[in-house]
Amino acid sequence: MPREPDRDGGRGDRSVPDPGEPRGVSAAPLVERLARLHARVAAVLAPSPHALDSASGLEGILEHLERDIDRALDTLAAERSRNQRMDHQFGELVEVVTALAGLDYTQQATVYEGQDDSINALAIGLNMMGEELASATERLIRARDEALAANRAKSSFLATMSHEFRTPLNAIIGYSELLHDEQSESADPQTLSDLARINSAARHVLNLIQDTLDISKIEADKLEIELRPLELHRLVEDVAMTVLPTAEQRGNTLEHAVEITTEHILGDSTRLRQILFNLLSNACKFTENGLVRLSVTERPGASDRWIDFAVSDSGIGIPDDKLEQIFDAFTQADGSTTRLYGGTGLGLTISRRLCEMMGGTLTVVSEVGMGSTFTASIPVITVPQSASV
Repeated sequence: MPREPDRDGGRGDRSVPDPGEPRGVSAAPLVERLARLHARVAAVLAPSPHALDSASGLEGILEHLERDIDRALDTLAAERSRNQRMDHQFGELVEVVTALAGLDYTQQATVYEGQDDSINALAIGLNMMGEELASATERLIRARDEALAANRAKSSFLATMSHEFRTPLNAIIGYSELLHDEQSESADPQTLSDLARINSAARHVLNLIQDTLDISKIEADKLEIELRPLELHRLVEDVAMTVLPTAEQRGNTLEHAVEITTEHILGDSTRLRQILFNLLSNACKFTENGLVRLSVTERPGASDRWIDFAVSDSGIGIPDDKLEQIFDAFTQADGSTTRLYGGTGLGLTISRRLCEMMGGTLTVVSEVGMGSTFTASIPVITVPQSASV
């Protein structure tokens, strides 16, 4: 039979070394190395030399290792439990903060007894904040309701009183005009002058009452804009004729010009007349022996067309820091002007509100001593073909 090849590739027979006898390594150096390792580990783990003496070799070291590992595991478990508790508490705090941001003051953060830490302090603070905000909100709601009730009462009072005032004032105006016509030929000039003053004063009081009622309706959102076909040329002519006596009383020249291509538009003629009358009356009041001009022009916008009603004067002008203040209710640029020129300071407020209700704006540019220009701009709403003026 052929001979099987040797494991070493057929290079001859070799004896197999004894596995229990390490090749090339003696036992003494290994024992020395283990002793050194034992000493190093014991030096690190043993709290004192006496503890090392009481332990028996590696078994003592392993006992120390097991105790330290157990302590480390206990500490790790406690830390993990604490972190889970903190995560849960932080989640509750986030929910409470979210509720407070949404004006929900009913949600409270949990305060864990026996845990004196910063999270509990934060939870207590959030709960106190929620209670204070709930109380403040309740007070604000109560104050708002009281203010709304007072505003409704004021509007009702003004509506009632304006009716009571306007009835006798209309009678005074009517009778003064009747007496003026009857006495125009026979009465002396002084009597006619007195009748004219009575008529003018009654009309002035009636306008003040109407302005007060209008601002009250605007604040209560009860003033409505009625869109109807109107002719701008005719409207401007009528307003100019109405304001002309006021302009002449102070020696002013009144001019007006209409340069538009759209003759008829949809708008509230009553409110548009009111805006122009207020602007022109103001211009005449604060100008003496000067020029007051109304210019009506049409301009294209980004998506539509606009009509600008510019009222300019050569009067006293307005300081830059008062240009916005003059649009506040019952306010004029200077308190002294109220005594010198009269008025309640409602005309410009009402005019701007009316322009805004029409989808437009009211702006002003002015220079002290040189005059002012108020521009009321409203979007053009064309009249359908079937409608007539």
